[in-house]
Amino acid sequence: MRIIDKAVWQIDGGVPAELVVNHFRTVFVWLEKHKMLSGEGKAELEDGIDDCATLMEDYVTKEGMEFLENCYDDYLRAIAKDQYGTEESGDELEKRYNQYKGKGA
Repeated sequence: MRIIDKAVWQIDGGVPAELVVNHFRTVFVWLEKHKMLSGEGKAELEDGIDDCATLMEDYVTKEGMEFLENCYDDYLRAIAKDQYGTEESGDELEKRYNQYKGKGA
C-alpha cells in the first residue's frame, strides 16, 4: 500500500492540527469532485476527516493515485507558505491537475 501523506506527519512536523485537518479535507473533497476517490476514500470523507487522516492508495482510484504521485509534492510546495490549511480552496489542485493532464500523462 502506497501512502502519499498522513496528517500525523504534518502535525509531528509542527503544523497545527486544525490546519492539517483543513488541508486534508480540501484534498479529499477535491478528489471526490473529480471522481478520484475509491469507495473507501468516500467512506473516509463521509466519516469526517480528522487528525488521523491518511492519503493513500486504498482511498483513491488509479487515476487519482497517478495524479497524486506526480503532483502532490509540487502542490504542497505551492501552498506551503501562505495557504496550507487556511486559504486552500482546491484552486491550486485544479491548476496542478490541468497542467498534469496537459502533459498527456
